[in-house]
Amino acid sequence: SRTLSYNYQQLLNYAHSFGRNNVDLMVGHESYRTKYYTLSAVRQNMFDPNNHELAGAVTDGTSTSYTTDYNTEGYFFRAQYDYDTRYFLSGSYRRDASSRFHPDNRWGNFWSLGGAWIISKEEWFNTPSWIDLFKIKASYGTQGNDNIGNYLYTNTYNIVNAGGRPAAIPSVMGNKDITWETNGNFNAGVDFEMFGGRFSGTAEFFLRKTSDMLFSFPLPPTYGYTSYYDNIGDMKNIGLEVELNGSIIQTKDFNWDLRLNMTYYKNK
Repeated sequence: SRTLSYNYQQLLNYAHSFGRNNVDLMVGHESYRTKYYTLSAVRQNMFDPNNHELAGAVTDGTSTSYTTDYNTEGYFFRAQYDYDTRYFLSGSYRRDASSRFHPDNRWGNFWSLGGAWIISKEEWFNTPSWIDLFKIKASYGTQGNDNIGNYLYTNTYNIVNAGGRPAAIPSVMGNKDITWETNGNFNAGVDFEMFGGRFSGTAEFFLRKTSDMLFSFPLPPTYGYTSYYDNIGDMKNIGLEVELNGSIIQTKDFNWDLRLNMTYYKNK
């Protein structure tokens, strides 16, 4: 067997600061391709255990070979801005194609937008001496998922022996209309640090919705096929996640840190 993978990236970055303003831009293109080849055969009843060639055995077993080919291509853009390292904005956009979908439905568009505000840097914020950082943040973004098998947009068959002649038996019924499964994620929360960094944490509310889920439907034998894929169904997760980090004991020779993570969510 052999696997060949290629990943090409072309990136252009630009950064500029003027006054208290900082801008960071990035535009790029990515192409990924992987091909897998395999060939295997089995024979038994070896004449000599030291002869590992197929011709050194006399009883034929199974043999098979196949090749799979998968590739993606994407164009993307990201912009980040902050003012006085106090107010932060970021946005991104990407357009991706996957060979796992029909040529008419291979491209998908995905984007994200986020912002943060370090309130503890404001002059009007009467920060107690034991608060080092207090930041609020929020973001929304979409991602695509093509994590299914190859060639499911077209009918596939298994080639079998029918009385010494080749015959094709239906395997999976293709669906040219399948396309990207989309995941939308909304997050909002706070970050904080206290007591000289000895206690810190994050609390976030999240809402994650998966749309156009890729799902395999079994078919009755009368169809001649075993199953087919389609974009159907939604899934939603909503909940709260808290992460706390504390340095209980901190001396010259001994540190004792404690980390706690808690999550509560509902799934529909």
